Amino acid sequence: MANSTNSIITGKFRGMLGKEVVFREWDGKTIVAKAPRPRKGSPTPEQIEQQDRFLIASKYAKAVTDNPDQAMAEAYATALRPRQNVYSRALEDCLKAPVVKKISTNLYTGNAGDKITIRAVDDYRVVTVWVQIFAANGSLLERGAAVQNTNGLDWSYTTTQANNSLAGTKIIALATDVPGNEGSLEVIV
Repeated sequence: MANSTNSIITGKFRGMLGKEVVFREWDGKTIVAKAPRPRKGSPTPEQIEQQDRFLIASKYAKAVTDNPDQAMAEAYATALRPRQNVYSRALEDCLKAPVVKKISTNLYTGNAGDKITIRAVDDYRVVTVWVQIFAANGSLLERGAAVQNTNGLDWSYTTTQANNSLAGTKIIALATDVPGNEGSLEVIV
């Protein structure tokens, strides 16, 4: 992809030239790119799913930028990458779900008051982390919200119920980001 900063040849070109080249302006430069070609054949189910995800993300980003209360737009503005605007930052956040990287159970002994630590990350911000603890037989022992630690990455959950049979206990952590995307991880003790 070639680019130009207002040369005497390309000037302020914008648009398509002869169905071969496209001129557009980005960050004060004229960008020259190959013209897109029409798609051949029907889209695959994966492409349709991605188009649906992108449609939802674009509606979310538009809602962020058009909202009269600009608090969310200002929050996204603090996390812009180079050559990125609020719309594209919100779109990117909506397309990427948070990831629960690990569930640390080394302090969980089955007693009420034990700590379980969850590491959850997102490209922008994780808003909530919920924890569910299931007994070995599959029955739900407890569930609740974890509290974010001061490091901004980890979340702590304090157990409220005693668990006499620790072997086979399943712990599920579910993280949610600003647009409402969810990511989860499950471990068996």
